[in-house]
Amino acid sequence: MTKPVRVLLVEDNDLDAAHFTMALKRGGFDPTMHRVETREEMLAALQSEEWDIVVSDYTLPNFSAPAALETLKSSGRDLPFVVVSGAVGEETAVELMRAGASDYLLKHRLTRLTAAIDRELAQAGERRAKRRAEDLFHAVLRASPQAGVVIDRLSRTIVDGSDAFRRSFVRGQPITTLLDAIEFTQPERIDTLLARGSGTIFSTVYYLDGVAHVANVRCHSVDHEGTSYAYVVLDDVTEQNYLKAAFDAVPDPLLIVSSRQTLLYANRPAEEVFGQLYFGSEVSELLSQPQLEPRWWANPTIRNAERRIELRGQPYEASSVPFRFAGETDTSTILTLRNISQEAELLRLATHDALTGIHNVRYFNEVLAKSVDGQAGALALIDLDNFKPINDQLGHAAGDAALITFAHTIRAELRPGDVFARLGGDEFGILFGEPSIDGAKAVMDAVYARLVRVPFRYEDVSRPISASAGLTAPLPADTPESLRKRADEALYEAKRQGKGRYVVA
Repeated sequence: MTKPVRVLLVEDNDLDAAHFTMALKRGGFDPTMHRVETREEMLAALQSEEWDIVVSDYTLPNFSAPAALETLKSSGRDLPFVVVSGAVGEETAVELMRAGASDYLLKHRLTRLTAAIDRELAQAGERRAKRRAEDLFHAVLRASPQAGVVIDRLSRTIVDGSDAFRRSFVRGQPITTLLDAIEFTQPERIDTLLARGSGTIFSTVYYLDGVAHVANVRCHSVDHEGTSYAYVVLDDVTEQNYLKAAFDAVPDPLLIVSSRQTLLYANRPAEEVFGQLYFGSEVSELLSQPQLEPRWWANPTIRNAERRIELRGQPYEASSVPFRFAGETDTSTILTLRNISQEAELLRLATHDALTGIHNVRYFNEVLAKSVDGQAGALALIDLDNFKPINDQLGHAAGDAALITFAHTIRAELRPGDVFARLGGDEFGILFGEPSIDGAKAVMDAVYARLVRVPFRYEDVSRPISASAGLTAPLPADTPESLRKRADEALYEAKRQGKGRYVVA
């Protein structure tokens, strides 16, 4: 198969032109020839048509190979230029090659013609491909929405940059280096990055029109044709930085969880609770609570509802707010955690007896008032027997120890729904979790059995503990006062019967 080739021939001899055409055909080419003899004709041909190669005789009556080479250069066309002459001295040939000629051949020795043209056409194709790649690179670089520049690492001069970089930092001003263009607060960090050739500087500050901005500066280097270049990109993260600062200023732990239940962001208080957190990590291990439903954090918090969780031994109140990122159909979550340990401690102090640790009279009265609506449980009022002699004979510290021992003994037999409180001095109350008198009697029997087994010991003194109690079940028409009065009357009946027992009313 013949190879088509378009040849612009600078030649004044018809016979030589014919010989040249014949040599190309013998070499497997299908030449399209156009012959010119003057500079004007050559310029017109270069401007009007596309050519693959220029072949020129050295000497013509009104033209020459050096002049033809200069004409080709001035036209801006990148074409192989081969000199074919009858007699070209070695020095002349060397000068032509230095001036830009691709090769030279003698007219009576055209055996190298085919190989020379093959080679030059291939090299011309490579140059065109390289130019296209370079043009594409420059087009992509300039079209990039980020501020990016290519820098000669040795001289630090800017070779090219994106339009975004030019709009923000050049603005027609004469600049040569990156540090000329951008006012960094720590320029030495940028210079170190360029010297290193690769890496990222996070959260570096620079000024633009007198306003502080924050950017991550990324650098990649490449060696090309003996020169080392750095591609530097500024990712402006000013808004993200301010947003992060705002989130970090929130005193409560805050997590942003994606629709896929992976971590998108955690503020500094959250890292103080959970330790170091990573973008994209699963949140299930962090947030799962055995008492709550799976993925509870992805469900919006009902208004005025409380969702209590425990993290690292601390109580938190969690609230979830759903939202969607622009363009997403799935819902992500903003989760806020509020440490309520101080509130819980204040609540405990307000509702518990400081000495024994059980509930106090105020809490007991509140629960009793709320429960007497037909759903009240059985009520027991209890007095510790013979408490005054302990105080008088062994001292108030012993009396306190007796009260604590008594409270712990009773609490050991109570059920989860039973409310046990110290009502004052040596007086105690139990509001059972159910109205059944039989269930309450079973608990009281267990309490009295334990009192027999667990004496009070203080220093070297050991004394038995006994108690008198009145037990009653609620009636449909009961009020807190009537229920308590009936239990109190049963208590005094137990004391009249000799103490150390309970009476059911």
